[in-house]
Amino acid sequence: METKDLILKISKEEFLSKGYTNASLRTIASKCHITATAIYRHFKNKEEMFEAVINPLVTYFNETASYIEKADNEYLKNANLSEMWSFENNGNFQYELLFGEYSDLVKLVVSERKAWFKDFIINYEFDATIKYLESMKKEGYEIKKFNHLSFRILLDSYLEAYLNLIDKDLTREELFNICKEINEFYTIGFRNLLGF
Repeated sequence: METKDLILKISKEEFLSKGYTNASLRTIASKCHITATAIYRHFKNKEEMFEAVINPLVTYFNETASYIEKADNEYLKNANLSEMWSFENNGNFQYELLFGEYSDLVKLVVSERKAWFKDFIINYEFDATIKYLESMKKEGYEIKKFNHLSFRILLDSYLEAYLNLIDKDLTREELFNICKEINEFYTIGFRNLLGF
């Protein structure tokens, strides 16, 4: 294994077990059988190392978001907005993001950078929705005016509902079903607010 990959593997273990603040570069270096100074050949500081550790989660989110955007645009192109809502309403996307392959990184980010994580997702959702509404307008749909602050607050509460599930002792089936219920509840509100 390359030294940088080993550092990432060990630093991930260190961050997961001790959190960002208490993670020790010396401990990471020791477990990698290198000096603490040698870490700086690969990462300029602990923050950059942390960002590299959580990067797979960010990449997964961006790839999933891109897939959803493409699908949503196909629904718009085919004048099938009800199907678009059904596609997004199944709860699977949120479930896979929070409780799938990268659930350990989600827990780490929420415990260490919750405000950043929420802003990252809310800003994406807000911007993607505004972009989608512009596409709808170009397709001849009449767009309802809505309060952007209300929309951001609703997005925040929507995400918070999911994040409240992270430390619950639930089976995968229970988590998935609750994700679907959260989605169904908020979809009604979002559709009412956005007007389509």
